[in-house]
Amino acid sequence: MQDLLGRLTALDPDASETLKVVSYFDALVARSVGVESMLRGAAVLSGATVGHRDGHQTVRVRADGVRIDPDGLGEPWPTRKSGPDAVAWIEREGEPHSNDAMILERLVLALGIIRARRTIGQESAVELAISSYAGDEERAGAVSRLRLGEAPLRVVASPPDPAPLPQHPSAVVATRHGLTRATILHSGIEPMEAWRDRMAPRLGIGLTTGAASTLPTSWSAALIAVRLTSEADPVVDAADLGAALLLAEAADSTPPHPDAEALACLDARSLELLDAVADERSVRAASVRLGRHHSSVQERLTALIDVLGYDPRTPRGRTRYALARMLLTLFR
Repeated sequence: MQDLLGRLTALDPDASETLKVVSYFDALVARSVGVESMLRGAAVLSGATVGHRDGHQTVRVRADGVRIDPDGLGEPWPTRKSGPDAVAWIEREGEPHSNDAMILERLVLALGIIRARRTIGQESAVELAISSYAGDEERAGAVSRLRLGEAPLRVVASPPDPAPLPQHPSAVVATRHGLTRATILHSGIEPMEAWRDRMAPRLGIGLTTGAASTLPTSWSAALIAVRLTSEADPVVDAADLGAALLLAEAADSTPPHPDAEALACLDARSLELLDAVADERSVRAASVRLGRHHSSVQERLTALIDVLGYDPRTPRGRTRYALARMLLTLFR
């Protein structure tokens, strides 16, 4: 497929784009994502709102991957059947794009596969359990199918591969930030243990919840936590973020904060210096940690303070820098 795609790109760019659409939906189907994730993928791919109506339930997802009011339909868009009493559509303003028909065709095929799998696979049940848009009865039914019991639960976010051990229900979900695996664990299980004997991935651990109705909250926190992981810190527990979690969730739906934008303009060496100064709280200690001369670190820090507008060595400046650093990581 990749070889064919490379040849087509050279011969006919439009044809290669069509093949990319096919490959994209094939990847989502192979990952067994659910209906909402499939619609999110189609919306991001098309750059337009995508909708699906199955019986009395309507789901609409905006081009940025955000689910929106199902009752906000305007003009009747051209639809494509995806099953008995089920249709999908793309809400394109103006003339259709060249790949709209292909995206819609592959979407309805994928939705048909999801419908066929729904009765036998646990993936759709996991996605329903963590979806903030599922009804209480629908979510309770999904949790019942997963046989999770009544113990406190939490959701763990990780890259699609590797999967956890088979006894832990998980599913790959399409999010605004790419494919992410959601795994539901009892709170007494150490998350790393769920990947025992397998190469442990980066993990974002969601908040512990005592009721199935709050699993979406745990998933939301896990998505924040996994985006804050790094090679140095591969496991982040949302509970350890404290009040910073509220800030991260609020900032996730707004433009980048100026403090984060200021850090984004700096090179890696400058960020390394600021990290050292903020952690060590003195230029001399930071110089030792960085292996640089004290006077050169002091000179560079003075210039950076002018750029940032605050001193990361002071209590207030250190807090401000830590929050800006977290927001920068999320936006990247």
